[in-house]
Amino acid sequence: MNLSIPNSLPITLQAAVARRELSAGQVLFHQGDPAQAMFVVEMGRLRLDRNTREGKTTVFQVARVGESFAESALFFEVYSCDAIAEIPSRLLVYSKQLLRTALNNHPALAEDFIERLLRKSQSLKMRLELRSLRSARDRVLHYLLVEAQPGETTVRFDRSLKEVAGDLGLTPEVLYRTLSRLEREGAITRTKGQITFYPSVA
Repeated sequence: MNLSIPNSLPITLQAAVARRELSAGQVLFHQGDPAQAMFVVEMGRLRLDRNTREGKTTVFQVARVGESFAESALFFEVYSCDAIAEIPSRLLVYSKQLLRTALNNHPALAEDFIERLLRKSQSLKMRLELRSLRSARDRVLHYLLVEAQPGETTVRFDRSLKEVAGDLGLTPEVLYRTLSRLEREGAITRTKGQITFYPSVA
């Protein structure tokens, strides 16, 4: 059973799955709104922002096709972040109560849910590791290493560098300067929409 594939789910849950279309920049929910559903990205891309008490905004997750978000809605009363469509998107919407019942009754579905949470935990760990690195150079190189597919040294971007800067906790200007420096050093090469890095040089 896979929450990204409605046809693989129990009949009762299949019948209850809704779809939601969002335009680029449209807000799905705000931090503090009543938590009513969990979502899976069927098309497009969503960014989850968490607002701190100090008035800062941190990118909590970028959810792409096949990825879920707002799983905490199943256990808490309000959403803990803002969800914003970065590009036109379509979502699978799973009602909180119906999904909880299905998870209790179908171990295979619960296993898929747990696997999703583990992948998200790994992603959050990577973000924390990035933020612990003080130099912008180290953050960028670590980010490229983590984002590259196994055995590859080229990272292809589906988001702007300005948005990537936010993921790294850097200003766009600092990211641009850092990339230029790495390019001068021969540690990376850049072409439109992708960066290749050279571990032996870095």
